[in-house]
Amino acid sequence: MKKWIGFGSLALLAACDVPQAPVVTGPDGQTRIQINTSGLTCYDNKCLDINPAARSVRQIGNRTTSIPRNIDVSSGSVTPAEFAQMSTAASLAGGVGSGNR
Repeated sequence: MKKWIGFGSLALLAACDVPQAPVVTGPDGQTRIQINTSGLTCYDNKCLDINPAARSVRQIGNRTTSIPRNIDVSSGSVTPAEFAQMSTAASLAGGVGSGNR
């Protein structure tokens, strides 16, 4: 039992240590999350591997999937709602790895 409590505490601490992506205010006044093109983009303790050039997104442990069509990543940033939508798409991709199999 103590092992599970310790594991839960460790998982909680690990989740708190995730470096969050820079947040800026866009020209429209909305909060925007800057996409990290050389690694993970983390926001609200969720991390995604976003590739704007390939219009793809991947959640660690899942296959790569397309960024939803209604999300424009060309500016290098997304709104929190768009990030959540990409996170949902990435988690639904399922599987293991990068999808090259």
